[in-house]
Amino acid sequence: MKIVKAKEMVLADRETIEGLGIPSLVLMENAALSVARVIKEKFSKGSKILVIAGKGNNGGDGLACARHLMLWGYRVDVYLVFGKVKGDAELQLKILKNLGLEPLKELPPLDNYHLIVDAIFGTGFEPPVEGPAKATIEALERAKTPILSVDIPSGLSADSGNIYSPSVKANITVTFQFPKVCHLLHPASKRCGELYVAHIGIPEVFVEHINREVILRIEAPKREVDIHKGKAGHVLLVGSSVGKTGALIMSARASTRAGAGLVSVGVPEGLNHVFEISLVEEMSIPLPGKEFLSFKAYEPILAQEERFSALAVGMGMGRYEEGQKLILELLKNWKKPILLDADGINNLADSGKVEMLKDRESPTILTPHVGEFERLSGIKKEDIIPNLMDVALDFAVKYNCYVVLKSSRTAIACPEGKVFLSTRGTPAMAKGGVGDVLSGILVALLGRGFEVSYALKLGVFLHGLAGELAERHRHRESLRALDLVEYLPEAYRVLEDDSYSLPFVYLH
Repeated sequence: MKIVKAKEMVLADRETIEGLGIPSLVLMENAALSVARVIKEKFSKGSKILVIAGKGNNGGDGLACARHLMLWGYRVDVYLVFGKVKGDAELQLKILKNLGLEPLKELPPLDNYHLIVDAIFGTGFEPPVEGPAKATIEALERAKTPILSVDIPSGLSADSGNIYSPSVKANITVTFQFPKVCHLLHPASKRCGELYVAHIGIPEVFVEHINREVILRIEAPKREVDIHKGKAGHVLLVGSSVGKTGALIMSARASTRAGAGLVSVGVPEGLNHVFEISLVEEMSIPLPGKEFLSFKAYEPILAQEERFSALAVGMGMGRYEEGQKLILELLKNWKKPILLDADGINNLADSGKVEMLKDRESPTILTPHVGEFERLSGIKKEDIIPNLMDVALDFAVKYNCYVVLKSSRTAIACPEGKVFLSTRGTPAMAKGGVGDVLSGILVALLGRGFEVSYALKLGVFLHGLAGELAERHRHRESLRALDLVEYLPEAYRVLEDDSYSLPFVYLH
């Protein structure tokens, strides 16, 4: 499903109204009825509800919702933040008055109600809040009464994951037709509560050009009956250093669990004995280097390229000058898909030669967390997190690579100009090694020969799903990275059964 920004939503509205001829009042009525139905589902008839309305279309949605609730037997009060309304909202207010409902003259005590409907500002609002609405929204921030926000929590920007002050912290948000950036990116999405996306009659054709999508479902991979281990991909994972052998071990085990036919690890010869003891199904290749990989490790890696279908580099590698040279040499000469993770990315950033990514003809995949992406791109963390999709996409297009940017959400950006957002996962996955597991999954799927964007979406989705399943059987505080590896089989089953939850409720 597309993720839209404010101006894109305005254009889709306009196309629907002016192009198709659907009156704006029809869209408003559809929107209001969707909100009222959610309230009816959650709150019993007779509940006392306060609708706080702004002066524009968002306020009109709230006023029309108030009418439906009143006719269904709810006790409804209405407060106009600006004392007046305009456009279609004027008609909605007139209808309410004809039914005998007069707006309150001042904001009442909020704890007198079972629910507050926040219909002050909608998608088109740009922070910060000023004027009469500021005191009202500050009061809503302090309120103990549940709040349902219409479209977006008032005070947020539809286009950003930032939290602005003041802004409403909603228990429920009902948005229309498509989720907005603020609904899905943290920290703003934490202010949206339970999210509903309601269909109100805007055709999807009007947003086809938008390059942002949230991953709702993904097709599980299939194995042909005549497949053998050679056809299932032979992947090479290169990295490790003293004190960090576990990173590559976790990646290798994840590759096997994710479906790779054969898995080899390239490690410093001085540490090879660790891998001989720790790995059973995966093979080790001693490379030049004692405690760290030597620059000369590129020679045996490139000499054996024909054996492998994909290469992942960097897990537990360490940051050092020879490591920089090794990464650059592999980027320059490896002709198949290459994935850089962890210190593979850090060594590239430290080299100052990120530009060389542009010259690669085969797929290059970078899997940074926010700190690594900050070093790589020069963008500050505080600007990356609320703009996760945009910064990943800009980098991917500029440097001709795929970027899997990991935070509490994960953005998958493609060099052809598309970005996909995965909301799968759990706070339990905030543990060391979880990223190494993801790299192992991704390189296994790349090695299978799947189309790159599909492999990345599938891998990220499976990784998050495995985390959710592991948390159910373990505990949020006790989850280990290796638990994700063990729950990959169940994640595949859930994927095949299509039995996972969506990140929001879609109202048809």
